[in-house]
Amino acid sequence: MSTITVPLPDEDLAFLRAWSEKQGTSAEEFLARQARNLREHMQRPLHPDVVAATGIFPADLDVKKEYREYIEKKYL
Repeated sequence: MSTITVPLPDEDLAFLRAWSEKQGTSAEEFLARQARNLREHMQRPLHPDVVAATGIFPADLDVKKEYREYIEKKYL
């Protein structure tokens, strides 16, 4: 197992320790669990509905321009 040092503001560390204690764990265990959950989440494949929705809008679409035109049309 590896060890890292993470600088945190004192108030954040105090909150993290107090919250972890109320949950029956330590701040270190909580952070390790969060890192593991993030890794596992990032390794899961995307839901098929999300995959199906990709590419609906062209990559070169100027979203700000389209939105501005939509707002102008709606309110003018």
